[in-house]
Amino acid sequence: MSQKTIIQNAREYVYDLRNTANENGLKDSDTWQLSLVSGSEKKTLEKSYQPTVVIALLPDVIKVFITEVKAAMNRADAAFNRIGNLDLKTSEMQFLVAYNNKRARR
Repeated sequence: MSQKTIIQNAREYVYDLRNTANENGLKDSDTWQLSLVSGSEKKTLEKSYQPTVVIALLPDVIKVFITEVKAAMNRADAAFNRIGNLDLKTSEMQFLVAYNNKRARR
């Protein structure tokens, strides 16, 4: 995957975050928690929180993608600035999951 494609996909991901926030009535004070997780952890987060925005990432694009998402979120909205659980040591596919920890499913 080229650098340009990775950057474009990261910007689309941030665009999806903003749309999902608007569609689900998230306030400006609500923040997204971003976590880089495995497939099983992704399923757990999707079952626990509503809404979630997920993208699958190959290990060789994770660093560039995360850097661009952080930069795009800072340009787009200061509330989108929380990145956690970044484990770049694994060689298997990871998922970047965005969720609002105030919106747990009941």
